[in-house]
Amino acid sequence: MVLSRKKNTIKTLYAQIDKKTMFIIEVADYFGKSPQSLRVHWFSSFWSIPEDYQDELIVLLKQKIKTQY
Repeated sequence: MVLSRKKNTIKTLYAQIDKKTMFIIEVADYFGKSPQSLRVHWFSSFWSIPEDYQDELIVLLKQKIKTQY
């Protein structure tokens, strides 16, 4: 499976998140989605993140990485 450039960025940033479950819950709340849905569709082997959410998700990932250290 070939991921887009943004999805590769998301995948790389997500790997740096320490408390992934908490992050997924926060992102689900932010976007008004189900944490289980995000875990399965966005942050698993599918990486099927809708394009409309990708830029904002990258910002959230970068913010979380900065604040976890």
